[in-house]
Amino acid sequence: MKNMYALFFISIFCSFLTQAQDRYYDAIFPVQRTADVVYGTNIGIITGAPAPEGLKVDIYQPVGDTKTDRPLILLSHTGSFLPPLYNGQITGSRSDSTVVAIAAYLASRGFVVGAYTYRMGWLPLSPDQNQRTGSLLQAAFRGIQDTRTCIRFFKKTAAEDGNPYGIDPNKICAWGVGTGGYLSLGAASLHDWGEVTLDKFINTQTLQPYVDSTLLGNLDATTQKPLCLPNHADYGSGFQLSINMGGALGDSSWLDGTPEEPAYTGVHCPNDFFAPFYEGAVIVPTTNQFVVYATGTRRVMEVTNNFGSNDVLNGVDPGRDVLAPLINAQKANAVTLPLTGQNILLGTDNFYAFDIPLIYNGKVTPQGSPWDWWDYNTLKVVVDLINQQRGTNFNADTLHLNGLATNPDMSAQKGRAYLDTIYMLTIPRLCAALDLGCAPVAVKETDARTIGLSVSPVPAIDEFRIETSEEHPIRSVYLYDLEGRLVKAHTDIHASSFVVPCHQLKAGVYMLQTQTAKYRVGKQIAIQR
Repeated sequence: MKNMYALFFISIFCSFLTQAQDRYYDAIFPVQRTADVVYGTNIGIITGAPAPEGLKVDIYQPVGDTKTDRPLILLSHTGSFLPPLYNGQITGSRSDSTVVAIAAYLASRGFVVGAYTYRMGWLPLSPDQNQRTGSLLQAAFRGIQDTRTCIRFFKKTAAEDGNPYGIDPNKICAWGVGTGGYLSLGAASLHDWGEVTLDKFINTQTLQPYVDSTLLGNLDATTQKPLCLPNHADYGSGFQLSINMGGALGDSSWLDGTPEEPAYTGVHCPNDFFAPFYEGAVIVPTTNQFVVYATGTRRVMEVTNNFGSNDVLNGVDPGRDVLAPLINAQKANAVTLPLTGQNILLGTDNFYAFDIPLIYNGKVTPQGSPWDWWDYNTLKVVVDLINQQRGTNFNADTLHLNGLATNPDMSAQKGRAYLDTIYMLTIPRLCAALDLGCAPVAVKETDARTIGLSVSPVPAIDEFRIETSEEHPIRSVYLYDLEGRLVKAHTDIHASSFVVPCHQLKAGVYMLQTQTAKYRVGKQIAIQR
């Protein structure tokens, strides 16, 4: 049953990729990054005593684009609400490889991207359950406030400052990676103060809510309180789409399907140890201690689909929705989650599960962020510099091994392959939710005979040749593994014969998609070693 959806995908595979120079789908523009733009100021606690802290965003823009009503993506990084290294991890900033890659990818296709940092700080090492849960909930609350502050900052620049970033303030998406997913989900759904005073958010000793509005301010951070400074309070904090990569939501009751909620989409790994796939415990990465019971991406999408929050996504162009066959197969695949024992259907609409095996090289290895990667040599330089500047004693080897413990075959190639699959899910839904007017696909699915397709040798070893008839020259070639990840792509070919090198790929079965000006053909191939 495990790979049933992948095999199903092979039989009816299609692609959303079309002709070159297709805005929002193809890389059209060079990208310019403006770093360290201050989008607000609020009270932070990361240095101990509360103090005003500048909130910064790196803004990625398409160079040479004449549009002035571009969609805006606000991208929040992972990090467990602590800075990199201090969180026991390598990731946790705007400069994470994943964040930079997503921002550059989207900006090159005509989006404006704001990769922003939010206030950090909590007590993950506290032996007191109330301190762990309370300080994490407060950190998430501040992050949600900062997300909304960042939204209002861009709306203010469009209204008062001559729209320097060329955005449409009515076409905004909050996109969260890992911990950032807590913010993209929370900023989308937290609209009622009673939602942060549920029983599980009450201190069991003091019987008071962990989040105190008289200290932390209101949900939008537009009121002056001891730990809250208002920013851009004249503007709204609403947005149109929430994208979550492996984060979670404080409670499913935050979702109520009201008009103020956006549409939702996202991905998650069923064997994620730190954040629940469906519903379950949030675990401290460094100590493996329980913090709070939360709602994972799979459950969030189920609820929002049922409420009708995602009805706007029914307008996704089926010709673009390349993951639709896989998603439909996951929706019929009943699984038992090994980490929680829950029996559920693996999939639901507008959601994709990266069903990575729990066993890697004979060991139990839960993976939750396969899209992350880092460079070991760069890590050593950074660690040495921080140790010299701050008198710390971080160890690059320990951090590297900690990262590999839940991402054992980490590499840029692996991370980008997972991101390519995520783009397949998200770009069509961005087009629908933000009403971007994306052109429908003109290419039709057909069989090999129509274009005279042949592939040899079979199985391939170091390379294989694709040939078509002269009247149907090859435009592009895409190779996917059985988990739906794009592992190789060649575009702008314009020839009836093309050789694809494959010596760096592992032995196994892959899905080849060959596209001409009018047609696309899916074909299963094998690579042998």
